[in-house]
Amino acid sequence: MRYNKPLSIILLFMILLVVVIQTSIFIAHEQNIYYWDFNGYWRMWEEFCATFPNEPINSIRTVFHSIRHDDYNSLPVAITSWFYLFNLPSRLSYITSLAVMYLFPTVILFHLLCKRFSDNHSFGWLLLSCILPLTFVAFWAPTLKGYPDISGLIPIIAALLYVSSSDFGDKVKIKKALVTGLLLWSPFLLRRWYAYTVVSLYISLPVLNYFLYNNAKHSFGRVAIIIKNFFVAGIFSVLLTLIFQGALIKRVIATDYATIYSAYQSSLSHSIENLYNDIGLYLFPFVIIGLLSIFRSKDRNDKILIIFSAFNLVFSFFLFTRTQSPGVQHCLPFALWALIIATLGLKTLLHLATSKTYQYSMLIAVTGLCFFINYTSLFSAKQYTTIDKLLPIKSLPIHVDNFNNYVTLVKNIESLTQGNEKVTILSSSSVLNDDMINTISYRKLTGKIAYASQVDLRDGINIESLLSKYFVVADPIQTHLTPDGQRVITIPANEILSGDGIGAAFRRIGPAYKLSDGVTAYIYERTRSYTDKEIKNFFSLFYKHYPQWEQVYGKGLYYPFLSASVVVGDTWGKFTISDNGEIDAHPGDNTPTTAKWILTGVNTLVFDSYNTTCSNADGVDIKISNDEGKSSNVYIKNGSSGIMDVEEFSGKESTIEILKHEYSACDSIKITAK
Repeated sequence: MRYNKPLSIILLFMILLVVVIQTSIFIAHEQNIYYWDFNGYWRMWEEFCATFPNEPINSIRTVFHSIRHDDYNSLPVAITSWFYLFNLPSRLSYITSLAVMYLFPTVILFHLLCKRFSDNHSFGWLLLSCILPLTFVAFWAPTLKGYPDISGLIPIIAALLYVSSSDFGDKVKIKKALVTGLLLWSPFLLRRWYAYTVVSLYISLPVLNYFLYNNAKHSFGRVAIIIKNFFVAGIFSVLLTLIFQGALIKRVIATDYATIYSAYQSSLSHSIENLYNDIGLYLFPFVIIGLLSIFRSKDRNDKILIIFSAFNLVFSFFLFTRTQSPGVQHCLPFALWALIIATLGLKTLLHLATSKTYQYSMLIAVTGLCFFINYTSLFSAKQYTTIDKLLPIKSLPIHVDNFNNYVTLVKNIESLTQGNEKVTILSSSSVLNDDMINTISYRKLTGKIAYASQVDLRDGINIESLLSKYFVVADPIQTHLTPDGQRVITIPANEILSGDGIGAAFRRIGPAYKLSDGVTAYIYERTRSYTDKEIKNFFSLFYKHYPQWEQVYGKGLYYPFLSASVVVGDTWGKFTISDNGEIDAHPGDNTPTTAKWILTGVNTLVFDSYNTTCSNADGVDIKISNDEGKSSNVYIKNGSSGIMDVEEFSGKESTIEILKHEYSACDSIKITAK
C-alpha cells in the first residue's frame, strides 16, 4: 500500500484521537496534589486564561514582560490558552492543550522528517514513523506532568526540515537565513535551557547542509557561502534575543548557573543513567543498529542524518551536563536524537526482511511493543522484575497513599491560620511539600504559607519563613535532592524534631499524620521568639558548610529580624526583610508597627524614607526603648534619612516602634545596619 492524501488525512485524525484519549485517561487517574513544575505552569495558564478575555492588551504585555525578564517565561502556556473555550475541567484542558498544540505537531514533524530523508514511501514505513514518536514515553512523560518544554522540539525539527530542503551553498539567501535564525532562536525563546541544543545545531546544521547538497568534490567556495548564510542566521538570532530577552541575557551573563544549580549536578555516569531511564534501554539495540548502518546503508541521506543526530546527542548532552544533571523535561532533545537514530535502525531491519510477510509481521510486532511500553510506563503500577530494567522509568498519574490524611492535615492548617498567622512547610519531596499543600486546599492557603527555601546555593536562607507561627515537619525529613544540597530544609527540620537549638521554641500540636511512603507529618507551634544564642548556633550550622555565607548573614539585620516578635500596625503596617538584610517597615494608620528584638552586632541604624509620591506625607517617628528605661527617638522627614546610635541597646532585648507623624501616607521606611 502506497502513501496517499486520503490515507494521510485518516492518519492525522487517528493520531490526534490517540493524543486526546490518552491524555484524558491519564488525567482521570490523578489526584489533586500537583506541585512545583507540575503545578506552576498550569497556574500560569489559568491566570492568562482568566485575564485575557477581559484585559487582552495587558495580558499580552505581561507575556512580553515575562519573555524579557523570566528564566522560564509564560509564552508556551499563553499560546495554548484558547483551550479554555472548550469549558473542560481546568487540569484536563491545560494538559490537553499541551498535548494537542505541542506533542501532536512533534509527531507530525518527526513523520515528515523521516519522509524527507527516506526513499521508502510505503505506507507501512511511514505509519511506523508516526507510531514511534506517538508512543514515545520520553515525549509523553513531561507533557502529561504539565511541562510545556516539548514546545521547543517543534522549531528544532522545523529548522532541520527547512535547512535540509534548500541548498545554502549555492548563494547567500538572506530570507532563508533569517527564517533559519528565527527557527533556531525559538527553542531558547520557549525554554531557556534549549540554549545548549541551539549551540549544537549552529555547529552541525551547516555541515549537514553541505553534505546533503555537495555530491561532487570538496568546494571551499560552497563552504564559505554556507558559513555566510549561517552567520546571518546567527546574527539574527542574537538580535532577536537582545531585543526580546535583553534583561534575561544580562542576568544569564552575570549568573554562575553551575554554582547555583550545584545541588542538581551529579556525575556524568548518573546523568547518562537519567537519560537512559527516561528513554528506556529497549531503544539501545535499535540505536546501535542505526549507527552500524552508516557502514552498510546505500542511502546517503540516512547516513548523514544518523551522523548529524549522533553528534547533536553527544555534544549537546556534554554541554548541558556541565551545568546540571538532566531532568525528565531536559531529556526531550536528547530523546529526539536517539529516536531518529533508532528509527533509521528499524528501517535497516525492515530492508533486511526478505518478504512482505516478514516486513508486515515486523511492523505489527514493533507497533504492539510500542503501545505496550507506553501503557506499562505511563499507566501500569505493576512491576516486571526483568522487563522494567529495559523500559523507561515509570511516570504514572500523580497519586499518593492515605490521601484523606493529607486532606485532614490541610484542613487543620486552614483552621490554625484563619487570622494573620502563617505556616511554613519544612519538606520538599513528592510525598510532602508546600505547593502540594496549597493545591489540596484549592489555593485557599495562598498568602498563608511562608514558602521556605529548598536548595541551598540557589535560594539561600529565607529568614521570613522561619518566623511563622506554625511549622509542618516530616519524619523522616523529606528532600527532593541530596540532603547535602538542601540543608536549608534539613537543619531547621532536624532542630524542630529534636527540640534542640531553635527547636526549643516549638511545641508539637495535634495528631501525627500518616502520609505516603511511610512518612509521618507533624504540626509544630512556635511559642516564643528565638534567643540570641539559638540564632547564632543556628547560623553556625550553615557556616560550617558554606563559610562564605557568614559574610552575607553575619551582616545587616538578619540576626535582629530573626529574633523579633513583630506586631504590624493596622491597615498599612509592615515589617519585612529583603535579600540584602534591609528591613522594609511601615506604621499602621492608627497603631504603630512594633518589633521586640535583639540588636546583635549593630551599633547604628539608618532610616530612609523613600516613598515621596504622596502630597500629604509628613514622615515617621521612630522610637527604640528597653526594660531598663533607656530610649532613643528620631523623626524622619518624608524623603529624608536619619541615623540613630543604638550601641547602648546592642546585644540586649529592645523594642522598636514605628509611628506615623500625623498622616500615614507614604510612610515606608528602609532600615539598614551600619
